[in-house]
Amino acid sequence: MSNFRVEIQNSSGSLVWEIPFQSFDFQEELNRDRSATVRFNYEDVKAVADNTATTVRNMITGQYRELYIYDGDTTIYSGYIAEPTISKSKNGALTITVTSKGFFGLLAKRFTDDSEIYSSQDLSDIAWDLIDDSQSLTYGNFGITRGADPTTRNADRTYVYDNIAEAIQKLSNLEVDNGIDFDINNQKQFNVYYPEKGEQRNNIVLEEGFNIHQFTIREIFIDSMVNQVHVLGANVGADQLVETRDADSALKASFFLLQAKQAETSAITAATLQEKGDRIISQRQQPRLVISNIEVHYNDPAFDEYEVGDRLRLVIPTYSVDDYYRLIGRRLDDRGVVSLTFFTM
Repeated sequence: MSNFRVEIQNSSGSLVWEIPFQSFDFQEELNRDRSATVRFNYEDVKAVADNTATTVRNMITGQYRELYIYDGDTTIYSGYIAEPTISKSKNGALTITVTSKGFFGLLAKRFTDDSEIYSSQDLSDIAWDLIDDSQSLTYGNFGITRGADPTTRNADRTYVYDNIAEAIQKLSNLEVDNGIDFDINNQKQFNVYYPEKGEQRNNIVLEEGFNIHQFTIREIFIDSMVNQVHVLGANVGADQLVETRDADSALKASFFLLQAKQAETSAITAATLQEKGDRIISQRQQPRLVISNIEVHYNDPAFDEYEVGDRLRLVIPTYSVDDYYRLIGRRLDDRGVVSLTFFTM
């Protein structure tokens, strides 16, 4: 049985409030931020505030605050409080709803300088340098440290007041071919994975009629497929950088020519445009499955035995599915229900 509990803290951890909750859910997605929503009964929050000689409002938003969800002593979610809401129903019940984002979300509030140039630099080093430079600013240290740092590949990048969260995502497999995977874990460590995050979990099999009782399968097909893409870079008119990337001719013969255009106006090298175009082609050149709404229990399989990025075997005879699929997102609620989303990789 799980023993979930919720705490609100200040940034140093010198102030900690454990508050009884009504419900919670949180979700995480590969190469994106995590997020959570926690609902409290107002009277429970007020009782904790009164016992620590503070107010409800100060406890939640007096300064920057962090939110932690634990199973016993194990942290299963951490992030910052993004926005609280208090509501009163017709019967007089007061509810406080707190939304949270993972620590990567803080980097969406930061931008590069007017000219940061990286020439033939490792992708992991570029990503960390963007974070490190921002945290060196006055009042800028979020407490994010460097974790896993594998050797990846070299690339050229130029930034002019670019959003740092977006810049890091554009270095990832989410955006470019042969990119990195990354996360900021519950200990605020920025981790890089190359060539990708995750393992094949041979001990976990999810099967229709056995431990899969519901599912949704969406197939990426003609409307979303691309087998030729024009990627537009910096400059305009005749001076604009343009790279065209193509899928194999056999795929065009099977599905006709399917074109797309992608603007990457901050890119100043052909290589960057090629990486972006190659990623679009690799992800969208043929039909692919997105399998979601698969529910399992927190303890079966154990939540800590697999993570986003891993490949799990799915067996769904209804749609001829029997293979390893990559877990790209999962969601957990206070009932211990885990909802999984997979993607053909």
